[in-house]
Amino acid sequence: MKRAFTLIELLFVILAIGILASIAIPKFTGALNEAKLAEVKSTVTAVRSGLQVYKNKHILLGQSPYPNDLSGSSGLFEKVLPHPVAQDTQKGWEKVSNTLYKYHLDGNIIAFTYNPTNGSFDCDQNQSTISGICNNF
Repeated sequence: MKRAFTLIELLFVILAIGILASIAIPKFTGALNEAKLAEVKSTVTAVRSGLQVYKNKHILLGQSPYPNDLSGSSGLFEKVLPHPVAQDTQKGWEKVSNTLYKYHLDGNIIAFTYNPTNGSFDCDQNQSTISGICNNF
C-alpha cells in the first residue's frame, strides 16, 4: 500500500513555514543593521584611538597635536578602514569636508564632526537622519 501526504497536510506545512519565515526575516534584518552599527562604533573608536596616538607622537615632536584632516596626510581613516574614504557615496563612509564625515546606513545618515583644535570626533545629531543615534556614540 502506497502512503503519501494529503493536500491538507502539505498546506499546513507550507503555512507553518510561511509563518516562521515572516517572523525570522525581520529579526534577521534587524540583526544585520545592528552588526553594521557595531562596525561603525568600532571604526569611530579606532579613529579616536588613532587621534590620541597621533597627538602623543606629535606633541613629543613639538608639532601641532591634531591633524587638519582625518583622511589627508594623517590617513587615520585609511589605517582603520579596509578602503579609502570616498566622496559623494551612498554606501559606507563619506568625506563631506575636512571636518564632516558621514556613514550611510540603509538610506539613513550618521554624521560625525571632527574638530582639529581639540581632536574630538563626535556624532552630530543635527546632521544625522536617525533620531537619537548619537546616544550610541
